[in-house]
Amino acid sequence: MIIALIRRGYITHLDGVNRFIALLAEGFAKLGHEPIIVSWCYSGVNRARLEEWFKEVHGLDNPLPIYTLRSGPCEGDPRLAIAWDWWSKGSRLLHKEGVEAAVVNEVVPLRFRHKIVVNHGITIRPNRLYLLIVRKLYRGYDKVICVSNKLRDEVRKVLGVDCDVIPLPLKLDLCRPVEHHDRENIVVHIGTRPVKNPWISIEAIKILRTRGHNIKLVVIGPSSSLPKVEGVEYKYAIPEEEKLELICRSKALILPSSYEALPYTTLEATACGTPVVVSSAIPEEAVIDGFNGIRVNSFDPQDYANALERLLLDEELWLRLSKNGLEFVKQFNYIEISKRYINIIHELL
Repeated sequence: MIIALIRRGYITHLDGVNRFIALLAEGFAKLGHEPIIVSWCYSGVNRARLEEWFKEVHGLDNPLPIYTLRSGPCEGDPRLAIAWDWWSKGSRLLHKEGVEAAVVNEVVPLRFRHKIVVNHGITIRPNRLYLLIVRKLYRGYDKVICVSNKLRDEVRKVLGVDCDVIPLPLKLDLCRPVEHHDRENIVVHIGTRPVKNPWISIEAIKILRTRGHNIKLVVIGPSSSLPKVEGVEYKYAIPEEEKLELICRSKALILPSSYEALPYTTLEATACGTPVVVSSAIPEEAVIDGFNGIRVNSFDPQDYANALERLLLDEELWLRLSKNGLEFVKQFNYIEISKRYINIIHELL
């Protein structure tokens, strides 16, 4: 079965939506199907290397075919132009390639039967016109999927749309846990956008260093103008393999985000056996307090420093959270998640 995995905007964004597309596509391929990836556009990557780049950055076994509605690189997020391209070009491309079903990430106006839309999070404050348009678009889809129970409640409340919940797919064999005694005194923070609150992580590390802890923070994400601080290292746009290797040899991951629907970051850390310290914005289906991580009910750097200090000083606690996490994360195996989508597609055909 030929299945299209669609990204409304850019297939080159280094984010959880494209990670989802990459792993679900590989899962479909391993189950004997023929996935293709279709995106509005790309940016920052030579088109001739796009498929190989996508394979490398997402840790895939083989390249996947990628199609873009725009032939050249693009800039910005022109919503009307993107919507028009999907309406006028998207369905023609899918029919031309013999696509039988589509898994669409971020709702688009698509004239095509047998389509599922996946909601990854409500990241803007919608006005009445936006709600009117989006609700109409959602009604044109056969099935709506949300990536967490928390998001399902938000989608019902904000958009008035019901959805089924299927969690994110995770490729567990990319994560290679390191024994506690072989780990470095490193804490990892993923994400440089304001919603990820990297300043909280930076301040928390500064507090720990003033208390005498020889600890370093590594911030990973897109390039930014974050300040140079002693004990803080920035790694921008690094390959997936390098990122996971760093998480797997660190003492902890910190994620004090203001909003998350279901972050890959915490799942990857858990698969590395790395305990996480997170804000209450992270769904409990990703991090259970005292089981595979520590939840902090504030955005005060002092509270995050205290939580990290517990992990640094209490090896028994660290080992218990690490062991629990390695079992907990098995439920996100990308092959099993892919099977759930295939079952839905079979029901639609």
